[in-house]
Amino acid sequence: MFKWITEIDQPPFEFNNENGEFRLKRLDSTVELNEMSPVCQLFASFDVILDHDALTILPTPNDHALETILNEVVPHYLDVKQIFIDGKLKEINVRSLKKESKKIVEDLLSNNIYPVIPELYRTKNLNLPTEPRKLKHYLVKLELIDPLFIEETEKIHNFFKSSFFTESGSIKLQPTGWKLNEHLKESVTIRAFSTFAKQIVLVVNEEDMRVVGLDIYG
Repeated sequence: MFKWITEIDQPPFEFNNENGEFRLKRLDSTVELNEMSPVCQLFASFDVILDHDALTILPTPNDHALETILNEVVPHYLDVKQIFIDGKLKEINVRSLKKESKKIVEDLLSNNIYPVIPELYRTKNLNLPTEPRKLKHYLVKLELIDPLFIEETEKIHNFFKSSFFTESGSIKLQPTGWKLNEHLKESVTIRAFSTFAKQIVLVVNEEDMRVVGLDIYG
């Protein structure tokens, strides 16, 4: 294979399967934003580029994560639900970008969006499986990656650290249009996230070498 990756077994996923009284509460935001933070761009762009009304699940293990979600993400969505377990807020689920927010993303995609986004989602095809796939996992050797420092990446890192990394140790992204080859080493996404990730794992469909998952550990 390539010198900058090594094949590994599928990493265990830390999943907090908490039992308790489940309660769902709708959250209506009256805040209107005419701009979008890099954190929200990362999630909202998936919907716009792929024309896919996805459910985004955002863990809220601490006040920093909650504040970021409420201030930067929630105002851009029509359907927002809070998930409580035994009276404690565990996550906020968002779906359906507001029309105005879609326009913000479209404008940003034409000019000045966080550079990782158009490189992460290279095509409009999510390439969902229609039959079982044989997946392989490859650990990126971060010491062989040329780090790329982008100002917005620090904000993304801070949010990942307070939310996904605190909750489960990783965030799992779905790149589109990626194929495992030597040139992928120069990926803007991999280079930018290598500045803070403890590990980066590529999930690859062995049949066609498409990268179907990008797992970032922190």
